Amino acid sequence: MKYPPRYIAIAVATFFSLALQAQDFKYMTEACDAGIHYYMEHNYSPVTQLVYTCPPEQVHSSSDCVDGMFVWYKGIPDGYGKGMSDGPLINGTLLAGLADRWAVEHRRSLRRDADMIARGTLNLASRHGHKGFVARGICVDDGRSICANSSIDQFTHWVHGLWRYAASGMGRKAYVEEYKTLLVEVAEFIESMMTPENEYNFGQADGTVPDSRGICYMYGDRLWPHEAPRLPMIYIAAYMMTGDEHWRERYEEVIDVCLSRTLGIRDMTDRQIAGRMPCYSLYQAQCALELILAYEQNTARTPLIREAMAEFSRRARSRAVSADPAKPPYGMTWDGELILAELMDPAYAWDERDEDFLLQSVDREDLAQGGWCRAAHIYAAYWKYRRLVTRK
Repeated sequence: MKYPPRYIAIAVATFFSLALQAQDFKYMTEACDAGIHYYMEHNYSPVTQLVYTCPPEQVHSSSDCVDGMFVWYKGIPDGYGKGMSDGPLINGTLLAGLADRWAVEHRRSLRRDADMIARGTLNLASRHGHKGFVARGICVDDGRSICANSSIDQFTHWVHGLWRYAASGMGRKAYVEEYKTLLVEVAEFIESMMTPENEYNFGQADGTVPDSRGICYMYGDRLWPHEAPRLPMIYIAAYMMTGDEHWRERYEEVIDVCLSRTLGIRDMTDRQIAGRMPCYSLYQAQCALELILAYEQNTARTPLIREAMAEFSRRARSRAVSADPAKPPYGMTWDGELILAELMDPAYAWDERDEDFLLQSVDREDLAQGGWCRAAHIYAAYWKYRRLVTRK
């Protein structure tokens, strides 16, 4: 049987398109793997079981700590401690990426990587002895000292990343059980601090309330839309992991107020949010909403949650489309954060422009040279995309 030239041309084009896609997948997989494994090898401390943003021997010393803590001061380089400013944020993001990859391909090596990252992330809420406090990092030389100041962002990624790890089915049973215990301690700590007297600020590990930077507010009128879903996220995560009705009740007390505040982003212009919502804040809002949506799937709130997620992804897409890579929008890993914020929207329509943007993000810099934060975020963005493609 002879086929018309038109059909032959279509078949050839389709073949080369699929081949190119497979080639791109291979390239991006290898680049992302090389990135995270470089830092897992070179920046890992067996003392704290954490991966840092610098080699362990360069991590902030405990020599200036008082009662196991040092204080952040404005204007000092590495004010949170060299190598340990964003431990929960980076490691939590990587855990989510590993969970997405596990959904695509069940490899034994993924479990080893995930367990390694989970172990260190759990230590951020236990090694220092301040019950319920999620630290940014741990001093390597004594294995327990921390910066007294954390943030709403660090708590968000600690809860979300470990929840993704626990819910993925790949998590080590003992670590998942430890997460449940520590998560309740975190929820109890946050609950105890959410009072008008504290201005709904959970404060520092040294008892300072409000915190010295104003980044630990978790409820009330001062919150911006991207911050509002973080408190209900913590409460409902504690409920889903333990089944304790107390946490569902706490969630019910705050969710509608927080969701209404989150939806306030609909009425803000891009200019209004540009200076107050860096790229990472769009992504973090999606982390909180993703966890909330996992619980609220059969309620009247679901359309509102999905609407909020669609709005954050729309803002991320708008920012990505207009971005100048030579002078990009502010973020820790701006392109990875924008991709993640887009893809975490359940209704997001991915297209060829996004594929090009993802490939450019992977190709923009050697991921084994661009830093631990970038390696983790681009890895997570890539495997979020691969999971989406696999579902189709």
